[in-house]
Amino acid sequence: MKLEPIAQSGATPSSGSVGTVTADESFEPLLASMVQAEPGQIQQALPVSPLLTGPSVVEASSPGFRAGPYSGYGPRRAAAAYQQQSTPPAPTPQPNPAESGSGPMSAYQKYKDDQLLRNPGGDGYDLEHQRVATDQTQSQSWWGRVGKDLSDSFGNLKNLCNNFLLGARFCYRKPNNEIGEGTRRGVVGSVVDFFKDLGSALSFGQWRPDGSSKPEGVWERFKFFGSHLMKAFSRDLFDGVCGGVNHMAGDLVLAGWNLVEVLPDATIGNLESGRKLTTTLFDNGQVWVEYLTDIVPTGDAWLRVHAPSLQEFKLPVVYNLGMPEHFTGDTRWEYIRNTPFRKTIETIGALLADVAIGLSTGQVNLTSDSGPKRSLP
Repeated sequence: MKLEPIAQSGATPSSGSVGTVTADESFEPLLASMVQAEPGQIQQALPVSPLLTGPSVVEASSPGFRAGPYSGYGPRRAAAAYQQQSTPPAPTPQPNPAESGSGPMSAYQKYKDDQLLRNPGGDGYDLEHQRVATDQTQSQSWWGRVGKDLSDSFGNLKNLCNNFLLGARFCYRKPNNEIGEGTRRGVVGSVVDFFKDLGSALSFGQWRPDGSSKPEGVWERFKFFGSHLMKAFSRDLFDGVCGGVNHMAGDLVLAGWNLVEVLPDATIGNLESGRKLTTTLFDNGQVWVEYLTDIVPTGDAWLRVHAPSLQEFKLPVVYNLGMPEHFTGDTRWEYIRNTPFRKTIETIGALLADVAIGLSTGQVNLTSDSGPKRSLP
């Protein structure tokens, strides 16, 4: 006997196929009705079958056993599972790169972002809540713009006082692109640390206010003496005290810069083009102020450029150029993104500052006085 392919009515079987079944348009509505219907309605919606018309689904063959009445729960659960599987999941909303700061940045944008996070003043930067919004200024009122300028000026004056004492707080961009918070070293705090480290060095480790382990043996005591003596003069006195004075000078300049911004924000800031011009001019101006205070002697960039590595036997300039973009363990590099762009402009600026200092003090002479001198007749 020859077997014919099974085909649904109205469908044309293809040659060579074992069986062809076309989709029934009433299948999806049937599933929807089974999900929402009661058990009795499901039984009526299903095709008539002897298994579903009796008082129970299955009669047990052994005496004393009887299955419960048909509830319709199984078909309803199967229909719901089918609909849930066939429905595509809703797309997950993605964060706005402009508001979250997670979008790709160029080297200059990274540098500008790092500089505007350090001190109050950036129009789109809310350092108090550690938030950045590029369209924040455009949506503010007249008093909102002027009030932010006054608040930024007061914030920089507050940082000036804190940098004189124990150090001011600042924001920075973490490697995961989140905004973190750190604390600078203040002048008074660095002086206190200087005497602590100096006392630890002169006592050869007998007095250790920093909680370090006690050195054992003569060689360990001499190593403790040398390391803490260098830390007292290099890190505490030079980096801490002189760097704190540098930060205070930058805070004072930025406080005046934010105060000057009140005038354009109160006048041309009422127009959209005026607000954009003011934001561009004063944000870039703040970046320049930060750059100039960084490259002068005892500035943050100047210290990075002139930092050697005694462990790796690397000279100044070379050591900084070989540092990665993100580095932890040293506060001179921990709070910045040391991109090639930053390395280039900071190295050039710091070396030019050295030349300028040498010319002003007479240590560098670009003119030659060794030529023959002629006297007038």
